[in-house]
Amino acid sequence: MNRWMKVITRQVWGAALSLVALSTWAAPRDTLNVGMVQFPPDMHPYITVTSIKDYVLNAARRPMVGYSEKGEVLCVSCTDLPTLANGRAKLVKRADGSDGMEVFFTLKSDLFWGDGKPVSAKDVAFAFEVQKAFTVPPVLEKVEALGSRTVKLVLKAVAYNFDRLCPTPIPEHLEGPIFRAAKDPLDYGQKSLFNRKPEEPGLWMGPYRIAEFKPNERVTLVPNPHWKGNKPHFQKVNMRLVESTSALQANLLSGDIDTVSTGNLGLTLDQHLALAKSQAQRFDWTFIPSVASFEHLAVRLDNKQLSDKRVRQALLMAIDRKTLVAKLFENKFQVAQSFKHPTQLGFDPKVKTYAYDPKAARKLLAEAGYTSAGSDGILVNAAGQRLSIDLVSTAGNRVRELVEQVIQTQLKAIGVEVVINNEPARVMFGETLRKRTFKGLVLYQADHAIDSVPMEFFHSTYIPRAENNFTGTNYSGLNNPEMDKALMEATAALEPAARAAAFKRILAVANEDLPILPLYFPTSALLTPKWMTGMYNPKRWGGVTLWIEDWRAR
Repeated sequence: MNRWMKVITRQVWGAALSLVALSTWAAPRDTLNVGMVQFPPDMHPYITVTSIKDYVLNAARRPMVGYSEKGEVLCVSCTDLPTLANGRAKLVKRADGSDGMEVFFTLKSDLFWGDGKPVSAKDVAFAFEVQKAFTVPPVLEKVEALGSRTVKLVLKAVAYNFDRLCPTPIPEHLEGPIFRAAKDPLDYGQKSLFNRKPEEPGLWMGPYRIAEFKPNERVTLVPNPHWKGNKPHFQKVNMRLVESTSALQANLLSGDIDTVSTGNLGLTLDQHLALAKSQAQRFDWTFIPSVASFEHLAVRLDNKQLSDKRVRQALLMAIDRKTLVAKLFENKFQVAQSFKHPTQLGFDPKVKTYAYDPKAARKLLAEAGYTSAGSDGILVNAAGQRLSIDLVSTAGNRVRELVEQVIQTQLKAIGVEVVINNEPARVMFGETLRKRTFKGLVLYQADHAIDSVPMEFFHSTYIPRAENNFTGTNYSGLNNPEMDKALMEATAALEPAARAAAFKRILAVANEDLPILPLYFPTSALLTPKWMTGMYNPKRWGGVTLWIEDWRAR
């Protein structure tokens, strides 16, 4: 080949490559692939509560209300937020002379199920019937449909959060016959279309609907043609399970996935921090400190060894949370002294806390009867029983595994053996936590709404049991009348100052009894490819998929 032919060949190849690059750049990006390290144990909105299920469901459903970045309650599916001032909320005297409330919500007129049926007040009232079949709400007594779009909530007590108690609709025209024909709630859960056929368009009333569902593999979302809000950009959103954080990172770097789900559902913070340095040309990051989610150890209180609060207190005093946060998270996380973030209403700076003090921890264990150690240094009681505790968390999450190893090492230093038995997230959340089959400790993240009273977390009615079809989230099994009373008083306090006073008692009981051992408030990392925008909404608080219709290619 002569010199001119070589030049022409190079020019042709250069032009071809430029055309390829141009076509790639110009090609519309209408598919988004999202990686996640957890998968929903089921798809029914009122059976089990997990962050990963919320992440998926929020794209295909819309709650009645949401929150601003300041924690203000906002209408999402309603026309007007109920207040005492506008008359949509009323204080009433009940037949027994007690104080109650009536609260009125009106649905927006442009809400439709994926099969074209309008979302109605009947769907909201039916959702409450389903909800109470699994967990009886302590305040909400009845939901009545008034016409086609308005519902009346009947509260059997005054509740500060009256404006956020309205159930999210469930399609009565599809689920109603199944629910009424079921032998019991468990039978309904198995036969529900949410679990048996989630691809049914009529189940969904958000910007997307589920088009394909492969358990423990992926969920595929497509636009709901009857959605009247902002039109979604992506014609297909694939949410794929990748069961380890290292594999998830590899998939991201190879381009097999475009982004990852947030928090513990995706990459770990140290991975994000490293990628932010090496992949800044491909991705953008937003780091969001949490004030309502916290990592903790749930304690099985009916475990004979853990039933003594001195043992629980000793465990917390033996974990060096300050060093853990510094070494593993570069101080991006905040040590949690309780379940309540210091910036939130109800935090008490005088609440009992537990500084790192191994010597004091050993003293507490001695008081609890663990006075001698075996040849391996593990303490035993007078009956010769070793102080050995099982710890379970989500397998494949590298940082959680590191946290477990730190806890294991630090507790061994005071004579406590920790046996780690991790499980896939779908097993841990779907079975182990839900049915309280864990033996000792569970490491996971709890998520609460801003300014919420932790009723579901600590009230005795929320202990998972057969009677509530194992839908409670008081996994520790706390059954303390003082806590129950304080929770109800905080819920009934319309004035913030009165609610804060009740919160002091809630915090006092929680930090004295330690049904959970608080570790830290995490920072969530939001990873967005450079070609995409809209994932972060600085004006809203909550799960990012609540505004998935704003996600789009630049």
